Order: sequence, then C-alpha cells, then structure tokens
Amino acid sequence: MHILITGGSGFIGSHLAHAITQQGHRVTVAARNPTPNRYTHPDIQTIQVDFCKALRPEDWFAHLEGVDLVINAVGIIRETGHQTFQAVHEQAPIALFQACTQIGVQRVIQISALGADNQAQSQYHLSKKAADDFLAASTLEWTILRPSIVYGPGARSMAFFKALAALPITPLVNRGEQQIQPIHVADLTRAVLLCLTPEWPAQVRINLVGAEPVSFHTLLQNLRHWLGLGPLRPITVPYGLTLTAARLGGFLGDAPITPETIQMLQRGNTGSVNDFIRHFHFEPRSLDTAMQTEPAHQSDRWHAGLFFLRPLLRLTIALVWISAGIVSAFIYPKTESLTLLSQVGLSGSWATLALYGGAALDMLLGIATLTRRWLRIAVLGQIITMSVYTLIITLFIPALWAHPFGPVVKNLPLVMATLVMLILERRTIWNT
Repeated sequence: MHILITGGSGFIGSHLAHAITQQGHRVTVAARNPTPNRYTHPDIQTIQVDFCKALRPEDWFAHLEGVDLVINAVGIIRETGHQTFQAVHEQAPIALFQACTQIGVQRVIQISALGADNQAQSQYHLSKKAADDFLAASTLEWTILRPSIVYGPGARSMAFFKALAALPITPLVNRGEQQIQPIHVADLTRAVLLCLTPEWPAQVRINLVGAEPVSFHTLLQNLRHWLGLGPLRPITVPYGLTLTAARLGGFLGDAPITPETIQMLQRGNTGSVNDFIRHFHFEPRSLDTAMQTEPAHQSDRWHAGLFFLRPLLRLTIALVWISAGIVSAFIYPKTESLTLLSQVGLSGSWATLALYGGAALDMLLGIATLTRRWLRIAVLGQIITMSVYTLIITLFIPALWAHPFGPVVKNLPLVMATLVMLILERRTIWNT
C-alpha cells in the first residue's frame, strides 16, 4: 500500500514511518518542516505541508494522488503563533478527511488522544474530539486510536518527566497523586500495524494505554532510580501555583508545560487495558518492564540534567550581551571609553560611532538570542564579534590579557558556552 502519514516528522509519526516501510509499504511523510535526510529508506518520501494553512479539501488533493490509506498523526502540545489547536487538530484534519472522501481514499487511521471524549474540557482534547467526531460521522473506513502519554526514544513528554526527576528537588502538583497510564511507542506502532491488515474491522475507537496506571510521584521516583540518581526529593506545589508557573513555561521551548497540560494531568490520564487486548491480542508492556529492558545511557543522564539548563543558558548569554550594551552606552564613563578606543587608533567622531555602534550591536545580539527566528544569526554574530574584539585587543591593548578581572580571558569560556548553546538549540534553530 501507499500510505500518507501526516505529522510524519514528529515522535509518533517517525516511528510509524519506519515500522510501516519494514512491512513493505510505501510511505509519504507530510510535515510542516521536513528535516533533510531524516529518512534514508527508499520507500519513504517527504513533502512539506503547512497544517495551519491546509484547511480546505482542495489543499490535500495533490497529496492524496495514488494514496491507499491515511494516518493522521499531527499534534501539538502547545499553541504558538498560527499553530492553534483548532487549526492543527480540527480544521486541517477535517479538510483532509473531506478530501479523502472526495478523492476516494477510503481508509483513515486517526491518532487522537486519551481524554478526547464526552468529558473533555481542555482545548487540546476538545479539538481532537471535534476531528474524531467528524471522522466517525463520515462514510470512510476509519479507526480512531486514543493513546495516553506515549514514551520511548525521542518522546518529548517523557524527556520532560526525566528532567523533573533529575532535579535536586522535584516539584509535584499537590502530592503527585495524579494517575497516568503511559504506553510505549513500540506497542502503539505494533497496534497501528495491525490496523493496516485487510481483516481489520472498520469504525472502531480504541484507547491505547499501558499495562497499568501509575501515580505521577511513582513515575518520577522510578525515572530517577532509572537514571541512577538516588531517591526522589519531592516538594509539594499547590495546584494553583503550578498553573501560574506553567504560564511562564513558554521560555522552556519544547517543554510540554502549559496551564492546559497541568489541567490534563490533574484530571488523570488512564483507561482500561482490556479493550486494547481484545482488539490487538497482545498486552502492552508496563513502565517497569520497559525500564528494565531499556537501561539508561549516559546520553539520557546528560539530556535530563541539561534540559532546564538549556533555556537558562540562552537567557544568561542574552543578558551578558544586553547588559554589556547598556553599560557601554549609558553607565560606564564615556571619557574612559573614548580613552580606551584611542589606544586602538580611534578618536573623534569615529570613536563615538564605534562606542555607540558597538553598544547597539551588543544589545541587538542579546535580544536576537532570546528569539527563535534569529537565534542562529545571533550565535554566529556573537562568535564573530567576540573574535574581532579579542583580535583587536590582542594587537593594540595586549596588557588587558593580564588584567586581574580577566575581561579578555572571559571571552574564551563565553565562546565555548555559545557553541554549547548552538548545539543544544540545534533542533529549534534548524526548524525555524
């Protein structure tokens, strides 16, 4: 079969793409920002689709030519700019389902979410449910899969939980008694592969959950033990205060912490595993079993330890440049700055231009560091600027290398820290 996977560059979609091609099917991956050379398999091709704009059936016609089955795995955990729950979870999928009906693609698998039911309250769940209900009312041969939190290699949610577990003191909403029932991505993938078989029954909704529920406190405790970091040191944070903190979580980038996710956690995320076993004829693994069969590596410990330091590193580097610009332009005595510039051969209007131009450049580089759109340019600009400053000082004022406060020597660790930030933020800036 030729299968179109929307959201195919995401965590679930990428796992599905690889597993499905191993079954001999041809896959087209539709993604907003396809990563170059991500898929090397000859039976996987990628196309670019902006799900915020593909809101009409005709936007999908060309992508459905020759397609036998569609798997919609598009999903976002937080709204950013034009990427809203309504557009990505509801309007784009509905347009896709309408296009399937008009083009003649009869089989659709919708990757929804556990909690997208009649008790749904969050916009995340309500938008998922709206697409589910539209698909269920269609004449298509549909399967709606509603997974709980999905974990495994590359999972963002579990990466965030690992980072929480790795903290010296771990905050818990209330006492962390919320129940969740995560499912391993390999079990989800195996279930989807069974849905591709000719004998699979159409028009079913199935909750995809792990073997048993676990409290959030127990999850973090087990993750900390898995990372080899000793006992968990929890601190209770009231629910209301957690919501307030979640509103400030946008700077954490991909971290799945928003008021909505806190509300969904507080509601709980569990279901009966019996329906899963009845349809797929195998029992999903428990979290304990997965941890035993997949021991933590050094990369897991590094990622968990650096998770919260990554945004802080970007913030502090930005503050260094912004504060340097402000101090140079408005606080440090102008006469002393001009005296210093005279030692490199600048005087008069040229010295004034260099002083305020350099200050403005520092502030612009700092502000750009706080953004995603200009981060890569900012990093390159910082490295070039520091290199030029260091070269000029070395040639004209070498005595500053021996200054007790190390104004020049400090450029060296700052360059290294900037390069580390470049690597840590690579996913962000390459997808901008």
